[in-house]
Amino acid sequence: MNGKGMARHRGRSVACAGLGVFCGLAIASCSAPQHAAQSVPPPPLQYLGEWGNAGTEPGQLRDPQSFNSDRVGNVYIADDGNPTQIEKFDSMGHPLLAFDVAANENNWDIAIDSGQAIFTVDVRRAQIQIFSPEGEPFRTLSFRYRSSLNHPASIAIDPDDDDIYLADFETAHIARMNARGRILQVWGQPAGLSVRRWTPCRIRVGGKGNLYVADVDNQRIEKLSFDVAYVSSWDFPFTSLTPKRDVPKAYGLAVSRNFVVATDETKRLLEIWSSDGTPKLTVDFSEHPEWGQNASPTDVAFTPKGELLVLDRADAHVLRFRINMPDTKSNSQGN
Repeated sequence: MNGKGMARHRGRSVACAGLGVFCGLAIASCSAPQHAAQSVPPPPLQYLGEWGNAGTEPGQLRDPQSFNSDRVGNVYIADDGNPTQIEKFDSMGHPLLAFDVAANENNWDIAIDSGQAIFTVDVRRAQIQIFSPEGEPFRTLSFRYRSSLNHPASIAIDPDDDDIYLADFETAHIARMNARGRILQVWGQPAGLSVRRWTPCRIRVGGKGNLYVADVDNQRIEKLSFDVAYVSSWDFPFTSLTPKRDVPKAYGLAVSRNFVVATDETKRLLEIWSSDGTPKLTVDFSEHPEWGQNASPTDVAFTPKGELLVLDRADAHVLRFRINMPDTKSNSQGN
């Protein structure tokens, strides 16, 4: 504090002597604006930064399709560029590993188990490929000639027991598989789900014994029990499926302990709900050029620390966010 400031401070203290109540009010009034400025709450969806860029050098992205995070926060990206690769990064985007996978793949989804084995869903070939943590091919599971599950499009792994869940929107089935690739159960459209054609395009494991499914053609998220009994559902305006299987289906679905998030790349939309389906926030990426020139949410994932990651294929980078909302049933919508 300079001399003039100290003089004013001393003068105010002397003037207030003997007038304790008035002085206390005056000081409180003077400090209120500063206190208010310090306590401005963060936005409901707080941008934390981004990493990644387009290119052909190690650690750069060409045509990222899907991604996910493991239990220590590493990020795995299925990149359908030339060559088709799986790339592994740490939580801040530093490259750790890259390896080629079979050419002409169409990797719609990726998952990592507790031992950091890597699972990719190749819809074009109707198969699941499994790689070691070092990127070495371990096993290929083919589904082409199965009657009830012949084109899985999405994969989710239960963190408690490493059971694997697959979703097939073409046959309208979900399957549970063990870590060795043995099919344990297959379910069709859940009872109580009144739709003409069920299209489970994305599947994720949530807490409290629940699965979450992106039912794209019916434009909603469905909450199911682990035995695929219908629990509840809510709307999200997914872009309708096309008959061409090779066309990338950029639908994202992520589930944390408290939140469910869905994205649609074509419509550039991201929406957040509490785990019971209460709407919390809708974000139109076209209104946020500060996130990227063509920012669009291609896929979405949570880190173990609860950060929300958004894969932006158009700008070839990963956006990092923090959700600053209570997970109660209070409604809080906005951009």
